[in-house]
Amino acid sequence: MVPTGRPETKKALRRVTLEMSLKPFTSMALPAIEAVCEEAIRQWLPLIGMADGCSMLLWVADGSEILEWDGNGEREIEWGRYIGFANEDRFGHIQPNDPRIAKLYRPDACEITYDNLRTIVAAFKRIARDRFGVTMEVGATFDAGPEFAYSDFKYTRHPEINRAKLGGKEVALKADYTVVCTWSELCGDSVAYAAYPDGIPEGTPFGEFLGRQCASFLPALGFDYIWFSNGFGFSYFPWTYLGANYDGTSMPTADYRELADQTLSFWEHFKRECPSYRTEVRGTNFGTGMDLAKDFIPLQEMYRRKYIELPPPNSPWGALNFDFGLEIASYMSRIAVLPGETYPYRFYPNDPWFWQNPWWDLYDREPHDIYCPLSVARMNGDGELENPGIIELLTIDTEKGELNADCPAEVIPHLRRAIKDFPDQAGILTWLYPFSEYHAAVEKSEEAAKSIFFEEWFVRNAVNEGLPLNTVLSTDDFAAMQGGAQGKLRDTILWTPASWLTGANAARLAAFVREGGRAIVYGSALDPELQQMLNLRQDEGLQGELQLSSTLPQDRLSEASASSAVFLHDPLIGGGALSEVLDHADDPGTKVCATGSQGDRVRVLALTRELPAWNGGKIGWVRGSLPFESGAVSHLPNRQPERFKDLSVLARRLLAEFGYELQQVKQAEADKPPLLFVTRSDNGFLFTGCRQDTSVTLRLRFPEGVPAIIGQTTRAGEDAAPYAPDRTFHDECRVFVKQRETTSVSCRELAPGPTPRKSSERMLFVAGLRDAEVTIYPPLASLHAGRVEVRGETAYLDLADCIRGDRLVLTDISGAIEITW
Repeated sequence: MVPTGRPETKKALRRVTLEMSLKPFTSMALPAIEAVCEEAIRQWLPLIGMADGCSMLLWVADGSEILEWDGNGEREIEWGRYIGFANEDRFGHIQPNDPRIAKLYRPDACEITYDNLRTIVAAFKRIARDRFGVTMEVGATFDAGPEFAYSDFKYTRHPEINRAKLGGKEVALKADYTVVCTWSELCGDSVAYAAYPDGIPEGTPFGEFLGRQCASFLPALGFDYIWFSNGFGFSYFPWTYLGANYDGTSMPTADYRELADQTLSFWEHFKRECPSYRTEVRGTNFGTGMDLAKDFIPLQEMYRRKYIELPPPNSPWGALNFDFGLEIASYMSRIAVLPGETYPYRFYPNDPWFWQNPWWDLYDREPHDIYCPLSVARMNGDGELENPGIIELLTIDTEKGELNADCPAEVIPHLRRAIKDFPDQAGILTWLYPFSEYHAAVEKSEEAAKSIFFEEWFVRNAVNEGLPLNTVLSTDDFAAMQGGAQGKLRDTILWTPASWLTGANAARLAAFVREGGRAIVYGSALDPELQQMLNLRQDEGLQGELQLSSTLPQDRLSEASASSAVFLHDPLIGGGALSEVLDHADDPGTKVCATGSQGDRVRVLALTRELPAWNGGKIGWVRGSLPFESGAVSHLPNRQPERFKDLSVLARRLLAEFGYELQQVKQAEADKPPLLFVTRSDNGFLFTGCRQDTSVTLRLRFPEGVPAIIGQTTRAGEDAAPYAPDRTFHDECRVFVKQRETTSVSCRELAPGPTPRKSSERMLFVAGLRDAEVTIYPPLASLHAGRVEVRGETAYLDLADCIRGDRLVLTDISGAIEITW
């Protein structure tokens, strides 16, 4: 039956994807299979009801069930019935008798045949349709690694697929285990496979073999599409920020054309053999520019050739390493351009292979990895925001095969609220992302990898330092914008790297600023027009240890702690040496905000510039540096000693020059900064983020004053106001206050009683005002319809002259006001 309460209007989502292992199936009897399918769907039905359709992505094993497929339905599958690391001899960090070695998840784990798998796939579709009125697809999975299930094919019969060669030489990434290399070639064998009944011919490309096997396996078992996991189809080894083009000490170390063509060759072989099935991808743990720099991954060409219809979702790696800046920045870089019409978001509540179930064990039941990534949106060429159309859940079962009903009961309300609050206009910053230019740059010269590496890792660091970056716009869409669409950028600040700003691109951004737009550029300023715009020129480059000097508002530290004033600049990964100096020191429109010095040699690190002829336009610039140790072999970059400053914090602090003071109050500089994102929805503001260190608090002030966040009280005066939000926060704000005298200003939601003119939908009560200017952002529909009313201490206020575009501005307000619409 169709569940009641589901809206008949256009759904918020196109699809919900539930991901599940076979562990919940403890019996292969049909009634038992159907009971598991029914329970799995029932638990997540409130979320499924928000979508046009749903799918079940089945984690059977590691994809070896596809490699081994010979057409015999009665053959038993080696499936993922373990907890821990399978193929333990393939891991350098797993020793004999290590308790992390794979063990059966239960002693009576089922034997499962291909026929049983076919029955499970069909049961999911039938139960979804007949009992819930839901159309369900079922997807198969392939993973390149050794950890999920034992694989005779990968590690006994064909170990050659776990080696990568470029230019006739082995790619040595110094990783502690290997994965399947997409461009490898198979040695011949005489084993019968469904697509190769006489065995594999010598030298068969792995992509051809996998594609031909999939073309047999997927329809035979009833699957609708296939998912490539953990970077498969992208880089050879996706679990380190190093790659075939960067070994930690040198870059570039590879030939772009050779490496990109190797990646594309896999897709060409696979799609030629399996053209009729959709391929979805998880991608790597890194961003588009990061992958380009370290492995020359040609994502643009993969999109263009329609090898994939969806970009990779946000990586679940953030739950494991708490590097949410990497997750957010990488996610945005992938969705700047779409291969199709929408893009996915993925949440990691459970893990069916290992001991962590993130909702309980890593997130502490905190929804920051829901609200923060879902504050992200892409802007299209019409200036409209596009939100993810697909929600994916990795996974709905635990390592013990549990379908814990508490998990969806706790997670779904947060997902529903985040979806309801999807942003519909740009946030404070819009990342103007050079998706096309980055790809063209490395194709033209491998040396471009250096600047791309620096620029994208700088953004990751800046987000981790609290930079509120959650809207992305591709340079292609920016170039295509007409007047009306570009007008929607007036309430945001473009945030963009310097390396793509050459020639016509630099002229286009300059025209935007001169016509009243605002922008902040990061990275080395090399283009003559950009230099002219910024009032900069190049001088002798500096590197090594430098002294930082800054006039920007500082984060507050305890008296016992001092802020570092020294940073260490590595030109290899820092976009070159530090070379920028002022061109005209007496220019009245230029304000230098930060410098770095060695002795009497001084280089500019941050500035702003605005001229009267620019119609209110303003440009900022921050040079940036990366605090990474060179030569380290690790999954993530190792930070330099704490005595060296991370200059990415200057990006957030520079926003004060544009009216946004976003300060942090810490005990020590090394304390973990909160993440902060500001989205716009229905003309309101949503402050979203995570205080990973709950001893750190915030001080905020916007151009319109201090935020009067609903449900909170703050000390509002001339300075930035203090806030101590929850560990995970997703708080609405529609009121800003400017006043000289400092008072306790509160904003509360009250019951929307009737007014003399109307029956209200909402009422906000703001108290503690003292001769204040109050700016109110009601829903635009209510504002334009004249439904907004404000009652002062004794009477309703005349709002006829208070409307300023999308807001109301009231002056000389004291005491309390009631705002209704």
